[in-house]
Amino acid sequence: MKTAELLRQRLELVYRWYRGMVNAETGMLEYMYLPETDTFVREQSPIRDIASVWDAELVGAFLKRDDLRVTIDQSVAHYVGYLAKRDDDLILDPHLLREASSIAHSAFMILALLHAPPPRRTSEILALADGITRQQRADGSYKVYFHDLPDSGEELYAGEAMLALLETFRELHDPKCLESAERAFAYYDAEYFRRGLVADDVLVFFANWQSQACRLLFEHARTPASAREIADYLYRMQDRIIESGFFDAVERRPGQQASVAVACALEGLNDAYRVARTAHDARVEPYRRRICTGLTCLLALQCSRSATNRACGGFGMASGDATQRIDVTGHAASAFMKSIENDIACGRSA
Repeated sequence: MKTAELLRQRLELVYRWYRGMVNAETGMLEYMYLPETDTFVREQSPIRDIASVWDAELVGAFLKRDDLRVTIDQSVAHYVGYLAKRDDDLILDPHLLREASSIAHSAFMILALLHAPPPRRTSEILALADGITRQQRADGSYKVYFHDLPDSGEELYAGEAMLALLETFRELHDPKCLESAERAFAYYDAEYFRRGLVADDVLVFFANWQSQACRLLFEHARTPASAREIADYLYRMQDRIIESGFFDAVERRPGQQASVAVACALEGLNDAYRVARTAHDARVEPYRRRICTGLTCLLALQCSRSATNRACGGFGMASGDATQRIDVTGHAASAFMKSIENDIACGRSA
């Protein structure tokens, strides 16, 4: 079976799994499922809740399915109710969130709104984007919280914010979004990544969001020189992951790897592969081989047959942990979709 055909079949299982993750009382997606006891676990994590709506939208659009339309509409409407004015922009209300409001909340709200069923809430999207751009410091970095709190989660949240701004630019052509992402790229490469501020245990997660943002930035680069600089940053992040032995460990002991780390690594590596292919860079084949290594691992960790129908389509945390989390499924589904779009071919075993 061709790789793309197999991955598409597995994405159909993912979509079925999403349908089983809808809470009958709230009409919204659950966070965690325990197959052994057939029970759900709720967690207070609005960032992941909103991101999961975006994930479900992307999978539905990819498969041309709208079975989750009611769930998506209810979830989007729920979080639209959290929007609060702040001067001339919008943020998510921290009192309703029950946690400090950050650029990550705004980023995923933008992404969910951009991909939600029509009518598009253009004014809200642009106001949320304005909120993020006003968090940018003179050096190009972003202040994470919309309140007087020290930064935390910057290794994830900055890349998520950049991605949301670039998606907004691509869809709505607001030049402030592109300009902000360009300044952020310059900072997070020169002043963050090159300075060794990314620890090994968060490298694949940092590189994932930065790579997704930089792939879009590469496509909108104003000059060939800036495109080369963006590509160079992408390659350095991905090459460091490869040189660390991450994919070697996945190949040797696939069942022992955390599915979330493998899925995030594949999301970012797929975007670097796409840039390398466009730029005719020699890394194309080495990147393809590592993508295939990761896909083999994820396919093994996905539940494709189960007496418990609800578990079918989800991804266990590792070979000895069948727990299924909705954010992990979202990352894995994204890796599958990107691999199909990139025409990744891995041979019969995928």
